[in-house]
Amino acid sequence: MTGSNTTPDEATPERPADPFKPLGNETRLEILRVLYDHLQSSSREATLSYSTLRSEVGIEDKGNFNYHLRQLDGLFVEHGSETEATASTDSGSGSGTGTGIDTNTETTADTDSSTSTESPTNTASSPDGYRLTFAGFEIAKVIDVDAWRSHEPCGPVVLDDPRADPVDAGPNETGDEPTAQDPLTATYEDSVVEIRRGDDLLYAHAVRPTGAAARGMAVDELLDTASTLWRHTVEQFLENICPYCHAPLERTLEYTPDRRWEHTFSANCNECGSLGGAHVGAVALTHPEAIAFCWEHGLDLTSTRVWTLPFVDDDAVTVLSDEPRRLQLTIEFESARLELIVNDDARIVETERVCRDEP
Repeated sequence: MTGSNTTPDEATPERPADPFKPLGNETRLEILRVLYDHLQSSSREATLSYSTLRSEVGIEDKGNFNYHLRQLDGLFVEHGSETEATASTDSGSGSGTGTGIDTNTETTADTDSSTSTESPTNTASSPDGYRLTFAGFEIAKVIDVDAWRSHEPCGPVVLDDPRADPVDAGPNETGDEPTAQDPLTATYEDSVVEIRRGDDLLYAHAVRPTGAAARGMAVDELLDTASTLWRHTVEQFLENICPYCHAPLERTLEYTPDRRWEHTFSANCNECGSLGGAHVGAVALTHPEAIAFCWEHGLDLTSTRVWTLPFVDDDAVTVLSDEPRRLQLTIEFESARLELIVNDDARIVETERVCRDEP
């Protein structure tokens, strides 16, 4: 987002026309893979020396290798001292800023050559080695076949229902008696954990197959993982942070009478578009008053699976006004209840504790 007081010099730089063009070559992808494998296998060092990198990529022609390395410079690969930890940045000129290859020195890191004339940038000149930038790491992770390997679907598994009396209050097709509510089920398919009630999707979050395999594809552990990830994503929504690009986002309360949940909020990022959303009850997950109130009554909001929380449901919502839209969310226990007022920005603006009268 660019504010109205932003000067031209402060404006966001233009994006490259084709940011993936440098990746359209097998040698360059292999450079990323080698640096990624080194990062995965090293407990301390993220960098790899020029000579080792060229050897592991398997390119004998130094000029050819330098050319391909130069195409990755700055965006996907950068210089980094072999004595640094991964998160450190160099204090020298150009280090840690994505400037990459040193264009000033002429001595090479290889013992078989004291000068390099194959390319004007003297790619081989750094004694400090090379490492992936954050963008390079993300790309290498995505193209890592093992990270997104196919997997057998798990489920559906019927879950314990958080409702004490899971009965649909509406009449059935014959208009006689209420029908039993559709069960709550969980599946893991196409790298996504989904929680549904009947055909209605309530919760969904990606869980990498690598992590799922490390947990033995056990549905119970996958549910804990997905719940934690979903909670963290919602927290970013509530802090106006896009979980993908980290740009500011906008939230809006929505009324969706044609869906299982009528009272929801959505998040939208100018960079990434629609990010989905959640039931409005999710706004209480990170609010200090809600966390404290639930803790005092034996409920830990930081670890409880989100789909078991009774206030993440329309039964806990009261409409206070439509224009502007304001809702009351109620968290209720036997001895007390907490009333939370939510504005049209999906933000809690008022709270009130109400104690029940002693009999």
